[in-house]
Amino acid sequence: MRPVLWSVPAMALLVLVAMPFNGWFYGFWINYDAQGDAQQYELLHTTRILRYTSGVLCGQALAWLAGVVLAGRNAQARALAVAVPLALLLAGVAVAVAYPLARALDSAFFTTPALDDPILVRVLLYEVAAYPLHAAAGVGLGALLHGRLRRPATRWPLVLLILLGWCVATLVGLVQDDRFHAPYALLWTVPPMAAGTAIALAGLSTDVWAVPPVTVGDWGRGAGIALLVSSAAYALGLNLLARVRAAPVTHEENGSR
Repeated sequence: MRPVLWSVPAMALLVLVAMPFNGWFYGFWINYDAQGDAQQYELLHTTRILRYTSGVLCGQALAWLAGVVLAGRNAQARALAVAVPLALLLAGVAVAVAYPLARALDSAFFTTPALDDPILVRVLLYEVAAYPLHAAAGVGLGALLHGRLRRPATRWPLVLLILLGWCVATLVGLVQDDRFHAPYALLWTVPPMAAGTAIALAGLSTDVWAVPPVTVGDWGRGAGIALLVSSAAYALGLNLLARVRAAPVTHEENGSR
């Protein structure tokens, strides 16, 4: 089945599945017993950000997968021409489905619309902008491994292994608190981890245990930039490698005198 047909409904379904998960994420992974004004505000703000970005991280993996599939069925240039607009469509579907659901669940504590929150808007733009880059990277990888991906015996184990690693990296990013507690090189080399970290730190950049609470993070700005830079590097690098590998090798024939 063509990725254009299955990826759009899959994107909407991923948002629906992620919405309740994001509703209890803070209490399960971050702080199960928020006390005091600072912790209560962090709970509400972080949950708001997670809800309005529901499905966005899953959609990035979906855009990558669509790029891989398109590369297996089309020439590289044609696959890119389809994958990038499709990725933008998936990003639009993710936001369009998540917004009304998150708005219906929004806490009465907030007196202004979610889109008036500059932190939420910034991290959402970072995540959405990564969609076409992930799709292009998927095309590059699909073109580079074209022969192996044509064989089911190697195609599905490879894709599932990458998606499993993607999920683990994303979750590692999502559980970051206050600042990124790992080598910063990972932010610039593992885009899913940077994507998860950007969303997490958008709500968790204050040390609410300090008296008084102090801001120690950058509200996801650094991770968001790392996401875009690393995703662009993979998209460009993989497509260039695939292009070079597919280029015909010419050998000059040495004539005898």
